[in-house]
Amino acid sequence: MPDESERAKRIVRAVYSAAAERLYEPLVVHGTFPLLAGKMPDLVREQGRKAVALAAGRPILDLPVGTGYYTVPTAREHDGLIVGVDIAWGMVLRAAEVANENGLDNLRTLQGDVHRLPFPDGAFAAILCTNGLQVIPGLRPSLSELARVLAPGGSLFVSVITLPTTRLRPNRKDRRPTWMLAGAHIAEAIADTGLHVTSRNRERLATLIEATKPIP
Repeated sequence: MPDESERAKRIVRAVYSAAAERLYEPLVVHGTFPLLAGKMPDLVREQGRKAVALAAGRPILDLPVGTGYYTVPTAREHDGLIVGVDIAWGMVLRAAEVANENGLDNLRTLQGDVHRLPFPDGAFAAILCTNGLQVIPGLRPSLSELARVLAPGGSLFVSVITLPTTRLRPNRKDRRPTWMLAGAHIAEAIADTGLHVTSRNRERLATLIEATKPIP
């Protein structure tokens, strides 16, 4: 029998695949995000610019890539490879179409599970995790795998929208899904992977976090 995490991943995969072609951008990107997170889209684009500057031509991981809405502007500015990964096959196909429409040969997409990424340790100079952690089952295993594939000296850029009910009952935070956690608890989970959290900012219900991987 598959565990709860695997069942949840199947649901996420099906829902987001179905929404990729026509629903995701008008309903989520242009509707929900501005309503719940204010100027977060502008701050996410700034995270992309920071990732490009830090990577300096080295590979960048964008997970989940979604429809590529935020990935395309980053890929335009980046001289190296950007790998967009998503568990939803529909999102992967749509992001690949967008990359092709924009002539972005440096943006490659593939379907993958964040708990089992097909990349070697330290493969990416920067990682963008934009508006995905709240729906990805298993916060800590997800962050652990992202930290594994991040190169020493590299940075993880996270944006996440949550309804922080843990402020009311903080002793139960480990039993709640990510979308119910406070930004401080997500930053704590990132730090537990060994990354050093360098900034944490809030914009309405969104939290934006930056963290670096120490150089041994």
